[in-house]
Amino acid sequence: MTGGGPLPLPAAGQRPWDAVCLGLNASDHLCLIPRYPGRGSKIRMRRMINSGGGQAATAACALARLGHRVAYAGAVGDDETGRLAGPRLAEFGVDTRGLISKPGARSQEAFILVEEGGGERTIVWTRDETCRLEPGDLNRDLLASCRVLHLDGHFMEASLEAARMARSAGAVVTLDAERVQDGTAELVGLCHVVMGERDFAQRLTGLEDPVEALRALAALGPLWAGRTLGERGAQMLVQGELLAHPGFAVAAKDTTGAGDVFHAGMAHAILEGQGPHQALATACALAAISVTALGGRSALAGRARLEDFLAGHNP
Repeated sequence: MTGGGPLPLPAAGQRPWDAVCLGLNASDHLCLIPRYPGRGSKIRMRRMINSGGGQAATAACALARLGHRVAYAGAVGDDETGRLAGPRLAEFGVDTRGLISKPGARSQEAFILVEEGGGERTIVWTRDETCRLEPGDLNRDLLASCRVLHLDGHFMEASLEAARMARSAGAVVTLDAERVQDGTAELVGLCHVVMGERDFAQRLTGLEDPVEALRALAALGPLWAGRTLGERGAQMLVQGELLAHPGFAVAAKDTTGAGDVFHAGMAHAILEGQGPHQALATACALAAISVTALGGRSALAGRARLEDFLAGHNP
């Protein structure tokens, strides 16, 4: 594969799945508040919603809303939260054959305080460490029959095995890189596209300068190696050239899930045959639309809305 143009991948229609998203699934309890409360104080919320969350699961929903054939692979507990996960994915048209229920485990839940007037959020979360996808849980037929495999870096051993299987089958492998742990460098080397949280490359490589850290990240193997910068957009190193796209100015109501949706935008761009410059714009646009409503899955754009947004907005 070459990095300067679109990334080669199996042609549309040749495989049953455009994308498989493997990683976290969660239940988000979102509270809209007028301001962050002081310690020991009380505050009345403006609104509360309960929604599906999790990095890979939300990316799957975003890709399905764009019209792609998407399957999700991950783990939930056999509790009430876990029983909600499948229907919440199916609501967007995501296939759940890769979703595994772990007996006796508790599913991930998050309580999110979202402040009015900008959408900044504070997250408190819990996850049972036994609620994890293992290599033996993987649906090998699913992974061998997708065009893009998107990972969020959780369930490391399963992610490594899945990346190997998808690569050997000719799929493009993308990574939403946030955590640095044992196996992260190996996983980065198995991925064609790695977009990290703003200081991920620095934490992984130990280099202080962000651009030099991206160069070291790219040297591990990814053809596109970049970082997200929130409302400031994103940067990406491709064939030695540093590309950048500023964020789009929107009236943000809730930034929950914006990063997850950004990565879905990158996967969508790859599936559409876009080159790296256009892919950055697409991802930034999809993320910008997503922050205009409360909840990470409340404002997922379809194709028409995304195209209209890109046509009508300058960064």
